[in-house]
Amino acid sequence: MSYRNVVNYLGAKTRIHELYNQIGGRIVICPDWNGNVMTSTCDGIDGSSFGLINVKAIETGQRDWFYNSYGGEDQFLFLPEDGMFVIDSLPQPSIIRMRRSVRLNTNHGNRAELDIIRTVRLLEHHEIHFVFGNAAAISLDQMDVSFVGFVTVNSIVNSAVRSPSWIHPVSIQIRGMFNSGQSTVAIIPFQPVNENELGLAIPVPVDTDFFGSSPHGRLRFLPSAVLLRADGKYRCQVTVSRKRVKPVLGALDFREGTLTLIAFDLDLPYSDESNQTVRAYNHGPSFPGEKDFAPFYEFNIFSLIHELPHGETQTLHQYTLHINADNRTLTYLIQEVLGVEYEQVYEKMMK
Repeated sequence: MSYRNVVNYLGAKTRIHELYNQIGGRIVICPDWNGNVMTSTCDGIDGSSFGLINVKAIETGQRDWFYNSYGGEDQFLFLPEDGMFVIDSLPQPSIIRMRRSVRLNTNHGNRAELDIIRTVRLLEHHEIHFVFGNAAAISLDQMDVSFVGFVTVNSIVNSAVRSPSWIHPVSIQIRGMFNSGQSTVAIIPFQPVNENELGLAIPVPVDTDFFGSSPHGRLRFLPSAVLLRADGKYRCQVTVSRKRVKPVLGALDFREGTLTLIAFDLDLPYSDESNQTVRAYNHGPSFPGEKDFAPFYEFNIFSLIHELPHGETQTLHQYTLHINADNRTLTYLIQEVLGVEYEQVYEKMMK
């Protein structure tokens, strides 16, 4: 579906709110669906739609644990449940602020009250420079480049009037589901293992065995990044521990000339190899002949797990940037932002 088709479809199903700018960037948000950013475009109302829309789940209203989503490229996930956000400020063309409350049982047998505040806004040019670097900011100034960027600021506040000194540990997860493509490759940079760490119990930089061994060609390693075929044809997952992760990852669609970049907060220092921060996943049939609702790939970002005392706040920022550009510009961007070479990715994954 085009962005226009998505907006018309969602508008017939729930309350929506759009953010937009004067250069063709648009995103659509559903406050009643947990405040999710459902999709975006960088080429105006009739441009391509980047976020996956789970039409089957929307039409049937049936969601299980794995498909606990109507789709969307920036979903706020926090147990025990999804919920409806109240718009907390007067919506503007480039920003919206939403709020909802959650109650949890504590380890002391009491009830703790949390406020969840979610702000979504389009990125300013200086923020792109700060988050993704000077290369990205300069490239976006070219006449033949179109882009859309936004940030979600996700905060959990322990706001109960009467609260125990601490509650169950809490963590924020942001899930992004994107339309897959035959020529799409996810690129997940990591900190490589150095010689001084070869004696560690877990020297591998990433975990790729969640669904068992992947068929040849679906996962490839570069010295400081793992490549995942994001074509929606086979279930495959990559996880990166907090010690190994870098605060940026992305996906490149060679056919459409589209680069998607995701950046996020990274809590440091942290030395636990087993605590994942980033998960990249390609969804598809788990066995030959299986029918599935939709092909997609996704990125999951996890904050540190905190015991949140009364009056304190935990916040996670996530930045999403989609860029349509020529091969020369994309070659420059993935080298400067993701640290990999365009030709090397193409050779390993497309041939």
